[in-house]
Amino acid sequence: MIEETRRAIPADHPIRQLFRELTERGMNQLNLRDADTIQYLSDLLTQFVQIENMYRIEDESGRRLQYLVDILEQASREPSPAIRRDYYKHLGDLTLFNLGLFPESLTYGRRTVSPDFYAQQGRRSYNIVAEMQPAAGSTAVYRKLSEQFEQCVAGLHWVKLYINDPFYQYMFRQFEITRTC
Repeated sequence: MIEETRRAIPADHPIRQLFRELTERGMNQLNLRDADTIQYLSDLLTQFVQIENMYRIEDESGRRLQYLVDILEQASREPSPAIRRDYYKHLGDLTLFNLGLFPESLTYGRRTVSPDFYAQQGRRSYNIVAEMQPAAGSTAVYRKLSEQFEQCVAGLHWVKLYINDPFYQYMFRQFEITRTC
């Protein structure tokens, strides 16, 4: 089961603008200036500020799934195309986020995952979403995310470098980012 996004950040919250600017800077470092992709990535960062939004998928017993293989298994068992598409979208988002901001998370814990395999699954997930997406306008962004997956990961890595800067650490404290918004 996949839950709806919980605890959405309000549209006028300053973190949205901050992540937008940081994402633009990161993507500009790579000469990627596609407005749709930048907006998608900044929205992803904003959504995942709330950690429970990262782990929205549960198995039949209600246990939150954190591992790629578990999410893939759950998605493959889903009979509804719309829900299966949501699983793959979330899987693409999670792989992109983790590879861009926390690649070290793939090499510890119960299951170690190859970053190349992880990236392959992210690309594949966005490609599946693009093929299943009924609206043509949103299909384009998922296709771009699939085709430019590594560049998006690198752009998010630039965001991570900015976030780790003491100035932005100060800004996060000022905007109370560590608390529930």
